[in-house]
Amino acid sequence: MEGPAPEQDDLLNLGLNCHFMTKPRKHEKRMEIELLLDSIQQLEAKKILKTSDALQPLLLAEALTDRGNYTSGIFTKELKDAAADLKKNEEITICRADKTAAFVLIKTEEYFEKLDDILADTSKFERLTRNPTEDIKRDANRIITAVNAATNACHLPPIQGDYNLGYLYFLDGVPGENPGDSPGDGTMASLVVESLFTNVPVDETVGIILEKVYRSPDKQPPNIPEESLKTLLDICTKRASFTTHRGQMFRQKAGVAMGSPLGVLFANFYMGTVEERVFLQHRCPQTYARYIDDIFVQADSEEEVEALRQQFLRNSALNFTIEFSSEDRLPFLDVLITKTTPKMTTTVYTKSTNLGLCLNGKSECPARFKTTTVRAFVRRALTHCSAWQDTHSELD
Repeated sequence: MEGPAPEQDDLLNLGLNCHFMTKPRKHEKRMEIELLLDSIQQLEAKKILKTSDALQPLLLAEALTDRGNYTSGIFTKELKDAAADLKKNEEITICRADKTAAFVLIKTEEYFEKLDDILADTSKFERLTRNPTEDIKRDANRIITAVNAATNACHLPPIQGDYNLGYLYFLDGVPGENPGDSPGDGTMASLVVESLFTNVPVDETVGIILEKVYRSPDKQPPNIPEESLKTLLDICTKRASFTTHRGQMFRQKAGVAMGSPLGVLFANFYMGTVEERVFLQHRCPQTYARYIDDIFVQADSEEEVEALRQQFLRNSALNFTIEFSSEDRLPFLDVLITKTTPKMTTTVYTKSTNLGLCLNGKSECPARFKTTTVRAFVRRALTHCSAWQDTHSELD
């Protein structure tokens, strides 16, 4: 496979976070104005506001009007031609790198092999012979209609419009780092759940959610029948369907699909219940903190951390890996924690593979976007560094 031409290199090097000036699509502008009109009419019906009869024709006329100059000063003809040539090249596939805003070029044959390997797991994926979209929409709307008819306290909007199946894609990662050597007694460690979202047991987690929501001693249950909520959760998770690179249709039948809005919800409900089980049987370490699938632990010994990991394995359907601190330093998320006397200190942590990609300075976007990007870096230095000298070093 030949490398990209110079113009294609220039295009790819602009990155995923470079905004080009583009001309708005007329149908999108009209749709936004029609939604605005609908909201105005609802407010008028509630007698919250009153408008002139001339407002509607003025807004509809605006929907068909072109305003401003939408010629990009960055996306030149040469770059457009380079993009078209890349798109036509069937030997390569361009995808987004996992957890960073960078392009990854991969041989199409290799890319397809990776996808085929994923789909070969029949415990997680089932081949479909017909498009289930309309059936899913019909079944969901049947439950929504029944819920709306049963109570006036809540109203669920029906699913309307046309929907297409999702598309399967593979995120190729930037090579990572190897964890440091394990230290002696009295150390810090991090536990990581392997592929949490796609390994959450859906049926068990739905049961946990229903138990917490409908039988909580200190919270009122929602105005939705329990069986209706269960059915809706099942539809949104166990019937997640998609098309593949070969035009085939599949259903993910285990775990929660990556990108699903329910992913974090299911992960936290399940992990919270697992933690309750574990700490009924095992003494809580000196420090224990979790963010989704990353766990920070400060324990008396390495053996205590391993014992904790074994308890997690016995009380869940998940797998956990350990990284111990090295020289009393441990990276956790984007924070580097250093064990000192008498307390721990923190600074900003970035992996050696971090490309430092953020909003491209050449982007054709409102100035506040660029200002906000700079402010985010400043805020990270202020919140992550426990000492002023580290804050200054980070800002420098």
